[in-house]
Order: sequence, then C-alpha cells, then structure tokens
Amino acid sequence: MFDVWLDAVTPKDSLLIHSLLPMLQKKGYKTIVTAKKQTQTTDILELLKIKYNCVGEYGETLKEKLILEQKRTLRFVELFEKTGLPKVLWTHGDVSAIRTAFGLQIPIVYSNDTPHAVHVAKLVSPLVNWLIAPTVFGTSWSKYGISKSKMALYDGVEEIAWLLETKFGPPRFLEELTKKKRVVLFRNIEHKASYYKDVKVNTWLLLRKLSESATVIYLPRYKEEEEKLQEMDNIWIPPKPVLTAQLFPYVDLAVGSGGTICRETALMGIPTISFHFWDIIAKYLKNRGFPIRYSTDLTKTLSLIKKILVKPGRHRVSTVNMKSKLESPTPITIQHIEKCRK
Repeated sequence: MFDVWLDAVTPKDSLLIHSLLPMLQKKGYKTIVTAKKQTQTTDILELLKIKYNCVGEYGETLKEKLILEQKRTLRFVELFEKTGLPKVLWTHGDVSAIRTAFGLQIPIVYSNDTPHAVHVAKLVSPLVNWLIAPTVFGTSWSKYGISKSKMALYDGVEEIAWLLETKFGPPRFLEELTKKKRVVLFRNIEHKASYYKDVKVNTWLLLRKLSESATVIYLPRYKEEEEKLQEMDNIWIPPKPVLTAQLFPYVDLAVGSGGTICRETALMGIPTISFHFWDIIAKYLKNRGFPIRYSTDLTKTLSLIKKILVKPGRHRVSTVNMKSKLESPTPITIQHIEKCRK
C-alpha cells in the first residue's frame, strides 16, 4: 500500500512531482507516480529518472476526451486493486484521477494555477480536500465550488519549485547552440487543450518571420507540428527530450503563449514576450520586475523582437533577489498532504 499517489498529465506536473518526491521520501512515505501519455509528460519523467505507471492517453476531440477519461478511471481502479489504495492523492487537476480518488474515498490535494481551464476546474474543485494555489488568485476559486476554508495559498508561482530547488546541467547535444549568433525559444499555443480560444496572432507567420532573424528553438507539443516546421529554415528542434532550464544559457529571447515556459524564462531574467495569455500570474511577475511583456499585434511584436535581438544583454534582468522573495509551493503542498494522510 502506498502513502502518497502523485499523478502527472502535463510536463509541469512532472517537474512538480520531481520537487515533491525527495521531501516525501525523506519523511519515509511510500509513493506511487502515475502519468498520462501526452505532450512530453512521460518524456520528462524519464529524463528526471522518475519511475511511473503509464495510465491513460490524451484525447483530441471532445468525444475522445470524454471516452479516454472514463477508461483512465477504470484503469486506476484496476491498478489499485493490485497495489492497495493509496492514502492521499496529489494532482494538478486531472479529472479522472480526482474522480477516482473521490469515489474510493481517498483524500485529494489539488495544486493549480490555471483557473482558465474552466472545464476541469468546474468538474473537480468541489471534490477536493485542499486547493494549493498562488495568493495572487485570492479566493476567486470559490466560484468553482470549493470553499474558502479549503484553500491554502502561497505568495509565489509554481515554477519556483524547480527553478530554485533543483540544478539541471545541460546535455552535450546543446553545445551546438553556442555557435548560433542569436537564439530564440519559441513555444506555440496548446491548441488541443479545452481552454484554447481567442488566439489573435497567426503563430506560424510569427514563427516564420522570427526564423529570419534568429535560430529558433522549437519545442513541439504535437507530432503534426513537425511537418509544418520542415517548410521553414533556421528552426532547431532538440534531438532528445530537454528541460527548459537546460536551455537558459543559450537563449537570448523567449516568445510563447504565456504559460509555463514564458514564466520560467521571465523568472530567469530572459526577455519574454507572450502572444496569447496575459493572465494574473504574468501581470504579477511583470509588476515584480520580471522581464515579461504582452503583444498580440504581429507588426509590433516583430518590431519589439528586432529591438531586443540587436543587443539582448541590455534587456536581461538580474532576478536572483527577486526570485528569493517568491514562495515555492513545495512546503505548503507537503504540509497539506500530511494533513490528509493522518
């Protein structure tokens, strides 16, 4: 029987699990990690040498999402019939994991910083024992059916958990990037996600124009993206799975949809442009002096990119002191996992 069940369905979940495991194991807790096969989630677990049980797949259409979530729930039941029920679940909001835990009366610790994923929030928030979220959201989560008394808030962002607590050395195959004059990290929008909407920028045109000014590191989310990239020059796709943190030494500028990777680069002082999300977390980081900006006008975005790439060093920010003032979610998460386990 396991003390703590940790479930990953996104690359960020894998990184958060990597920060939680050492503290849980230090306390002597027996853990089990499950992961959905999707968008680099399992690649990162393998890169971080975390043992996991692959449970479920990622659905693309609404019908596929619904069917595969039901199948994933059944696979969890089958898994725990063999291993015994875990004493507590930690997850970043997977519907099937939370519904399984609720049905089997396993307490749930739910970490989340994406209230824009409305479909998931509505389905799972009323079922959890604790929500771990950044203070900047306040008690806005209560609109999804979770009481304020069940919210544990911290003054920081999730990305601090691995950017401050873990050191990632760059693999040798990244050395070829040192030969490039200008390097831009590009992350496209997750267009198969339930929250995908209102994208005002033609991202493929932006990417094409960007590749005319710099070498672009592109981290694909989906296989079909690679087909479009073959039509472009100056695009560099890592030959093996890589962590964003391993790319930092080579990157002059980051351009993305405004999610995890944009937060990571901004936290590290790398000038960052979001062309989609300008949520409360992005504003929180900007107000604290981190170099993240928002632009949905293609002409203005390209002009800003050109300006930064002339002398990117001028646009970098030393963020060591600023980062040290942000709270990591790891301690408060461990605290509430222990509360639920008793």
